[in-house]
Amino acid sequence: MTFVGRPLNRALVIALLVLVAGTVGATVLFQSGVTAIETQNEQLRTQNDQLRDDIQSARDRIESLEAEVSRLRDELESTRETLSTVREERNEHREDLASVCEQWRQERDDAPEECEDV
Repeated sequence: MTFVGRPLNRALVIALLVLVAGTVGATVLFQSGVTAIETQNEQLRTQNDQLRDDIQSARDRIESLEAEVSRLRDELESTRETLSTVREERNEHREDLASVCEQWRQERDDAPEECEDV
């Protein structure tokens, strides 16, 4: 019986050692994978924070540009109104000049240089 028991005990010890070595190996491999994933997650968190900062900066820039566009639109509208007023005044002055030139021609038969293009 001892002859059968010794090889059986050795086989059990060897099997137990193989199982323990396999378990230890699997645990080390798992822990290595977990560490790699944790490192990758930390890098992604950092990248995510940077992207959030970039998005906020872009939003701030967009708001600034929208305000500038609004200001320029207001300025353009004001300039258009001023231009319209200046054109009306110019047309009135042309009419006045044409009237003066016409009166000059009727009174003197000739016209000054200023009346040539009127």
